[in-house]
This record gives sequence, C-alpha cells and structure tokens, in this order.
Amino acid sequence: MAIASEMTCFPKGGLAVEGRGISPGKGVREAIDALRHKDVRSTTLERLRITWEADACVAGLSQPLQLGEGLYYLLDRIAVPVSTHDIILGRISEEVPDEEGEAFFQHAVNAWGGRGLPPWMADFGHECLAWDRLLRLGFSGLERFARGELERRAALGENEATLDFLRGAVRVYQAHRRYAERYGAAAKKAGLAAAGTRCARLADGPPESFAEALQLIWLVCHVYCTMLATNPTLTLGRLDELLLPYYLRDLRRGSLTREEAGDLIEDFYCKNNLILGRGEHQMGHGSEKDTGWARNLAYDAPQYVVLGGQRLDGSAVANDLTTLFLERIVPRFENPVIVLRYTKDLPLSVWRLACRKMRANASFMVYNDERIIPAMIHAGIEPDEAVTYTMHGCNWPDVPGIQRSINYHFLQLPRMLRAELFEPGVGPSSTDEVYEQFRSRLREEVEGHAARLRKMRASWEKEAPGILRVDDCFLDGPTARARSCQVGGLKYVTLIFSICGIATAADILAALDKVAFAPGGVSLDVLRQALCEDFRGSEALRQRCLGAPKYGQDDDRADRHAVRVLEIALEEVERACACPADDRIVALCCLETDMRHIPFGRELGATPDGRHADQPINENTSPNPGACLNGLTAMFRSVAKLPFHRIHSGALNVRLQPRLFAGEEGLSTLAQLLRAYFDMGGLQVQLSFADVDELRDAQLHPERHRDLMVRITGYSAAFIDMTHAAQDEIIRREEMGA
Repeated sequence: MAIASEMTCFPKGGLAVEGRGISPGKGVREAIDALRHKDVRSTTLERLRITWEADACVAGLSQPLQLGEGLYYLLDRIAVPVSTHDIILGRISEEVPDEEGEAFFQHAVNAWGGRGLPPWMADFGHECLAWDRLLRLGFSGLERFARGELERRAALGENEATLDFLRGAVRVYQAHRRYAERYGAAAKKAGLAAAGTRCARLADGPPESFAEALQLIWLVCHVYCTMLATNPTLTLGRLDELLLPYYLRDLRRGSLTREEAGDLIEDFYCKNNLILGRGEHQMGHGSEKDTGWARNLAYDAPQYVVLGGQRLDGSAVANDLTTLFLERIVPRFENPVIVLRYTKDLPLSVWRLACRKMRANASFMVYNDERIIPAMIHAGIEPDEAVTYTMHGCNWPDVPGIQRSINYHFLQLPRMLRAELFEPGVGPSSTDEVYEQFRSRLREEVEGHAARLRKMRASWEKEAPGILRVDDCFLDGPTARARSCQVGGLKYVTLIFSICGIATAADILAALDKVAFAPGGVSLDVLRQALCEDFRGSEALRQRCLGAPKYGQDDDRADRHAVRVLEIALEEVERACACPADDRIVALCCLETDMRHIPFGRELGATPDGRHADQPINENTSPNPGACLNGLTAMFRSVAKLPFHRIHSGALNVRLQPRLFAGEEGLSTLAQLLRAYFDMGGLQVQLSFADVDELRDAQLHPERHRDLMVRITGYSAAFIDMTHAAQDEIIRREEMGA
C-alpha cells in the first residue's frame, strides 16, 4: 500500500480542546492510574501480532526494504485508539494475554531471540533526534529529500545496497504519513475534529502551529518508543526553544492562549506516561514486579525534555515557554524526565519554580552549562554545536541530531587501584608509586579501546551503507550520506569513557596514605592479607581504614586524590584519542556508573578504605554512604572540586529529608544551596525527597505509598514497584540534611 497521492486540505484556525471542560484533569488521573495500577503482564499484543504478520510478508527482502515495508504494514493496520479527552493523539493498545495470547507471545519472543521485535527492527534509541529538521521539513519534506537522494544516486549508478537504504527510508516516511492520516481520520470520527485535523495535516506538510508541532514530535516519539525500539530512551530536545516560534506566532494571531498551550503540554506529559509498564529495569529486571521489554518496548524507558540554557542566537536562557513547561510538570509522573540547563543568569522566579518541582519529587535533574559546554568544546565539538547539547538516559550527552556514541567503556578505577596492590613483587611504597602504576594500567586499557574504535571506523567504507534503522531517518546525515549512523552517517561518531568509582578510588588512596604509607603504618603485606581475608580477624585494622579521610567531607586529604586520579584518567583518554592527529577520536568522558556500581562492587574484593568484599562501590559522582559526616554543604564542596570542565555528564544523586526544606523558607534554602553548588562549579544534581522512615514504611505498607517516586540514575521509579533488594539499595544511599 502507498500513501494517498492526494491529501485533503483542512482549514486553519484556533485550537479546539475537546473534552477539557467536561473532564478537567481526566488525562492526568488516567496517566497516574496507569503508572500505579496497570497490570504487570500488560502486553502490546496487537503490535506483536501485526509485526509477526509483517515479518512473514517481508521475508526475502533486503533489510532496509524489510524495515520500510514492515513498518508500513504495521502502521497501516495497528489500531489508532482515541479517548474523548485527548488533545495530543497517539496511544497503543495493551492487554493482559489470555492463555492463547500468552502462548503466542512466548512463541514470537522465542523466535526473535528473546526480543519483542524481529531482527530487521534494529533500533535501540538512547539519543536525541534532529527534531529541528523534522519540524522544518515534516514527514513529506523528509521523504522528498530522501527520494531526491535516491534519484540522484541511481542516476550515478550507485550500488543496489545504497539505493535500497534510501528506498527503505522513503518507505519509513510514508509509513509515518499513513499513520498520521489514519489517526486524524479516527479522531474526527470520534468527535475530536480539531485534533484530527491537526494530525491529518501532518501527513502532507510541516507543522504550522504550536499544537501541530507538539503533535508531530509525539507521533515520532510514540511510534519509535512503542513499536520500534527496545528501551528507546529518547531525548525530545530543547522544547522551550524548538517550539517557541510556533508558540509566539500563535499567541500573536490569537489562535492559541497560554492556558491552551499548557493543556497541550500537560497532555503531552500524560502520553509519555501512558506508554510505560510497571517495574524498574536495572535492579529488578525479570522479577514478578516487572513488565519487561518484550511485553512493552517502552516499559521503563525515560524520555527526556531539556529546558533552559545558553542559546545560539544569544536570546534569554529562559522564556515563557520554559516557565510553562515547568508549571505543567506533574510530580507524580515518571516521565518525561526534565533536564534544566543551569546558568548564573537564570531568572530567580524560574529557578524557584524548578526547585519547587524538585522538592515535590518530580522526575528532574539540573546540569550546569558552565561545565558541559566547555567540556564539549574541549573534546572536539564545534562551539556553536556544543551550545546545543542535551542529555539522554541515563545521563549520557548528545549533540542533537548530528552525534551518536557507538562504543562505551567503563573505566573501573577501584578495580585498577586494587590490582596495583596485588602485583607480584615488593609492591608500591608510596601513593606516588601507586599513581605511576595506575597510570600505566589505565593507559593500556584506554589505548586498547581507542584502537578498537579506529579499527571499526576503518571498516565503515566496506560496511556502508549498513543496517537501516528508523533513527537514521530522523537524524541529520544518514539519508544525505546514504549510510547508517553506525557506519559514519553522522558528523560526530563518539566514544564514551564512563569513569566509575571516583569516590571509592579517592577513599582507597586516602586510606593508603594514612594506614600503609604514613609513619607507623602497617606493612603492605599485612594490608594485602587483610584484604584477601575480607578483614576477618582484622577489625581493628578495618576501623583504622574507615577512619581515614573520605571524599564528601570537604577534606582536601581525600578530595585531592579524587582530583588527581580523575585528572590522570582524563589525560590518558585525551592522549589516546588525540594521537595520531589525523585519526582523532571524539571521546566524551562521563562520571557514571548507572547502577553498575552494584555488580562492579560484587566483582571486587575488599578495599583499603574499609569496604567489605562484594559491597557496592560508590554510585556515579556520589560519595560512599556514611562518608558525608559534615553535611550537604561539605559534600557539595567536595564534589565541586573535580575538574568538571572536562567532564561531559555524571549523576549526583542526593536524598534529602523533606522536613528540612518545608515551606517557603525551606524552598529558599534549597534554591540557595543548589545555586551555590552550581556557582562553585558543580556539574549536575538530581534529588529524591524521602526519609528512611518513609522508605521503610513503604516496604512494609506499599498500599500507603503508591506515589512515592525515587531517582535511580537518569530516571525515576515508583518505589513500591521495585524489588526488595532494589529498595534496600535506595535506602542505603546517604540521607542528607542541610
């Protein structure tokens, strides 16, 4: 089937919001109910059945044509559900399978290698698409561009693989156009004439209004997250910048009011939550509380909305749309995660509003422009592109639409340091010697991964055009270059080095200073033996180790080690990636463990800081639990000493006691504390407002705490939907006072 050759033209006019007056807040209540009460086994079974049919229909075609034709088959047949209170269109049908449905589900997933998708659907998200290009061209403009490239390259006699790549892309756009057309018709049939008109218009042109622009973004996000990619984790861009021209133009024309724009944003937020399943994927995957990726491709995937920050045109870092997106945040929602880009000139009213939402436990994080932008430039991103940076889950950096990281490596600092202590021979006699050996070990590891990426890059010409993915169709480069983003289709193809365990590493080195290398210290052999035996029979020695200075106490004896070990890591990454100069690698360095601090610790023996074997290392940039004896301000000072002007992302999870920040005075205290942290050079912060007693009560009486949300890394989770072990990990985190 092909998209209709003649599209119906619809009249232009003001925004009509059907159902809002009849059922105010119904969308919010529906989304919250889905987040709290949706059956764990709820499955997008219709999607699976139609995709199974498509899989049979496209057998024997080249992969790009399988994707294009298969997606068209799916979007031409899948249901287009509409609710009377919808303003933004785009839902997916779910059901709890009966016996026959469950048997089909298991059969399909097993046939596809444990995935809820066939092999020709290869997307895995975790990126920011070229939303500006989508808004400028629309589906039809993107299709015309790809078709033009196809015709040009066919005339040049390029190979069939390249031409099929572009043919598949053309069909992907046609599939989206068909879906918009069908959704528009369904909405009008259901009595939502205005919403239907807006959606149908997008089948044949770019958006012309704020409502159409937001609808277009949701259509792409909805299809991608519910039908195309396992754990999609899309960043939806800087919406207060992307949508501002439409918003201001509509206000001038009188076709939109501020309240109506807020209603659209709120419904957009609702739609981001309706698509989710139940559970938490990093620590509880596969449990009875867990929907899982096969049943629901988006079940626990965070979508990010980025607000504020420096603008290329020099305009204000925040505008009325920034405020409106903040005002309409529903703290009880899990998605989207709001990323606010902090600048010193962020208006106080906007900053207090952001802090108010954070205090209400919204899915929210803040990044510091004065750290991220210089770090991007330092890595090799052009300055005017560094200013556009965004983040995707879980706290990974993007240059929207033109960059993708295709290789990740986790540099486990505590593992390397512990290995130095057990090298055969006499061993180090000072921390300086530990650093020398650490640098050598780190250099070998970093060089190996840089070499692997160079080797991979050298093979791209032979591999081109590569596998077509739907994100190739919505990035800026792959259709123009007729090659996938995985084989050089983008301007920036980056390598991420995730530097793990900075606090544990600093604490190890500070303990060696005090316990092993200071006058009167124990011998290295004695310390080694204690570590090998996990301090059994050596509790007095362990207490000496625990009593050493710790990162997070604003104590330079520990913090200088955090700075020094991190600077060595950064120097070695930069050296390996810059040489040879004609084959430079853009490497992004992140202080990130995600939740891998748990398995990394499980694989690590006891360490000189007094940490027992099998216990987690520190998570992300946070100090180790129990280290922050001097309070929140001292912790912020320790963290802010790190050389963040060369770091591209990293999460600082902070759990705060709600009673200490209550009322307007408490809000002012919170706003001042966080502003001081960023002004002294802090990189990022994300807050959970829950005390230990509340968390423990939620374990015992989950029915009383259905709305309790906690930050994991770059996403949030309903605490009662987490496994008991995962809940214990959240409880273990440091509880901070002022």
